[in-house]
Amino acid sequence: MLTRTARKLRDNRSARASEPKLRRTTALMRRDQGAVTVVFAVCGSMMIACMCIALDTIDGGMTHSRMQSALDVATLSAGIDLAHGANLSVAQWQKDARAYYNANMPTGYMSLTMPDSGFLATVTGTPAAGETIQLSATGSLKLIAPVVLPGTSGNGSGSGSGTTTFPTTAPLTADNTALYLPQSTLELVMVLDNTGSMNDPASGSGNGPSKMAGLQAATTSLVQNLYSQAVSTYYVGLVPFASTVNVLGALPAGGTWMNPSFAYNTTNVGMTAKNQIAGWGGCAVEPRDANSFLYPNAYSPSDTLKFTPYYYNVPAAGLQIRSYTNQSCGQSTTKTVLGVPVTLNSNGEPNKCSGYLSSVPGSGLGIYYDQVSKSGRGGTSTLTQNSDCIAQPVTFLTNNQSTLTKAISSMTAGGSTIIPEGLLWGWRMLSSSWSNNVSNGNGWVSTDSSFPKPETTVGLQRVMIVLTDGENQIGAAGTIPNDLYFNGLSGVGSRSLAAPTVVRTDGTTLSNGQTDSAELHGGNPADPSSGNNAGWPDDVNTFQSAVCTAIKQSGVIVYAITFGSDASNSVAQQAMQNCASPGNYYHAPDNATLNAIFQQIAGNLGVLRLTH
Repeated sequence: MLTRTARKLRDNRSARASEPKLRRTTALMRRDQGAVTVVFAVCGSMMIACMCIALDTIDGGMTHSRMQSALDVATLSAGIDLAHGANLSVAQWQKDARAYYNANMPTGYMSLTMPDSGFLATVTGTPAAGETIQLSATGSLKLIAPVVLPGTSGNGSGSGSGTTTFPTTAPLTADNTALYLPQSTLELVMVLDNTGSMNDPASGSGNGPSKMAGLQAATTSLVQNLYSQAVSTYYVGLVPFASTVNVLGALPAGGTWMNPSFAYNTTNVGMTAKNQIAGWGGCAVEPRDANSFLYPNAYSPSDTLKFTPYYYNVPAAGLQIRSYTNQSCGQSTTKTVLGVPVTLNSNGEPNKCSGYLSSVPGSGLGIYYDQVSKSGRGGTSTLTQNSDCIAQPVTFLTNNQSTLTKAISSMTAGGSTIIPEGLLWGWRMLSSSWSNNVSNGNGWVSTDSSFPKPETTVGLQRVMIVLTDGENQIGAAGTIPNDLYFNGLSGVGSRSLAAPTVVRTDGTTLSNGQTDSAELHGGNPADPSSGNNAGWPDDVNTFQSAVCTAIKQSGVIVYAITFGSDASNSVAQQAMQNCASPGNYYHAPDNATLNAIFQQIAGNLGVLRLTH
């Protein structure tokens, strides 16, 4: 046993031994190295915590995505079970649905656990009226963070006692709904841009297949995909558009839908060919009321407002054709023509010596056409009543694959772009008021007079696909006829786009609207950003938005696609995204992507489709 003196000596020796350590620790804390050590200790813990939380977030996202994909497959597979298992019990159907899910979601994936009660499968409705399939999967994902960070002191209340714990698992849920319509009738209209720029490659580089070739290949594949399902109730129509839409042969020329009147310079124009003058080519102008107002309306053959024939003609005072003999434009010969047809020089460069617009402000009808003789500049050009009437007519709804593929292969590129003109005619092809049954024989020419089917038809899908390779661009300096004044939207010899029910983003209406929107740009009709002095498109874009809204409100599902490098700008893409039904907008930068998009859309159009 140590004496008091011995214990004191021992304690003194221990104190002296610990003094260097204490001094070293104190000194370390006072130096920079000590500060770094403390900061590293604190930050290192935080970094580890953040890393664990990040890993949990990534695991959760990957697991949920896998769950949703597996559930999508299970939902579609369970729907096919309904089609082929007439005597299948609900219990067996649910067991099969779970098996489909398990086949695509491995047990224990990312430490996910899901009890039997976490999987639910229900079906409601009847086979005759249609059945709704709903599947959901709920499980829990084991987290990494609680293992590394088991808890902290304190209970979070500020009292300084207790322990805060982290949850060890996180719940994950996926769900889906599908609609099975065994008696589904599909009415699909493809509204496709056939303007001149469709001759260009999609990449815009000048190499590779044209956009038109890519469009024809993609639409043909879609048609083949649909009819490979051997469903006789799929009907598809085609609406090629430029600045006009051609309905020749698809609607009766003498039907009540049109008033065959010619109010602008009637010299050598008419509905039928006479004295070697071309008759009506199949393009029509939108109806206008007594105030010359335009409306985003499908109309019907029985409406009081009627369509009128589209035609081109020179002004009543005539068109002067000036043929200059040299580049200096110092000498010329002039002849005046009073009506169509107009035969231009077999060679020469158009509008070289002066502009084509009238010297009268605001008329813009082109009272003269200049050419400088220049060897090898093209052949003889003739302007007729149907100049700028798109050559390819529409194809009304049909379930004949051969008819559709032939019409697709016949499409050619040419003309300017008025997208709402195509949209309006696509809408009419899906509106039952245009059927022969409803219009007393004045509607669409078809072997089945009940098409388009009534909107209340059980299982009816009404779908429109609209594609453009750019934005609205009407007219171009140096062209006759000028689309600003001759097209299916503004009319014949007019650039008015007065539409009082359509509202611009600034709150004003299109009561003063024009196809070139000059009234919004200080009276200047030409948009310098167009590259060819085409008219400003603001008002046409606004009118297009109103048309799209009306189409969707009528119950039509709209898929909208922009195609190629010319459609890569935000204005073009935003306009088409606004036109599409939610989630149905796509951009295809090239032909291969376009084909993939059309195949994806085809997969959404069957009798069994995901709705959520």
